[in-house]
Amino acid sequence: MGLKTVYWDACVFHALFGKEAGRVETCLRVETAARDGAVDIYTSTATFVECVWIKGQSDKLSKEHEQVIQKYFMHKYIRAINCDRQIAEAARNLIWKFPHLKPKDAIHVASAIAQQVEVLHTYDDDLLKLDGQIGNPPLKICHPEFEQEPEPPKTATLL
Repeated sequence: MGLKTVYWDACVFHALFGKEAGRVETCLRVETAARDGAVDIYTSTATFVECVWIKGQSDKLSKEHEQVIQKYFMHKYIRAINCDRQIAEAARNLIWKFPHLKPKDAIHVASAIAQQVEVLHTYDDDLLKLDGQIGNPPLKICHPEFEQEPEPPKTATLL
């Protein structure tokens, strides 16, 4: 069976919103699968703040984008994870164990582990280094990817 749950780091939303070449296409495939009910995309509520900065742009999105951002994150296939005390403390412990982790990245990893998603999608090299090293079972951390299951034959085959 194909992927059912995925966590998106804020940089994946940056790639999607900023239409980053070589990245947006895959992000759109995952998003389309989510719209179709094949996958749930989880992210921390911290992403709601981080998403106003688009990679490669010198300035953040303008206030005029607020309604679009709010509406986007209201889609039912986007599952928000609140950064509660348990997640915050788990994130802090990740920083002790992996000193290269930035606080926001640690929150993303702790959120993904708390939700027990199948894979964390990111373009962040600091997070990619942690693939298979965190969680039980170990959390897969990789660039966004989505393989659709082959469609069943349209007609029955006779044996």
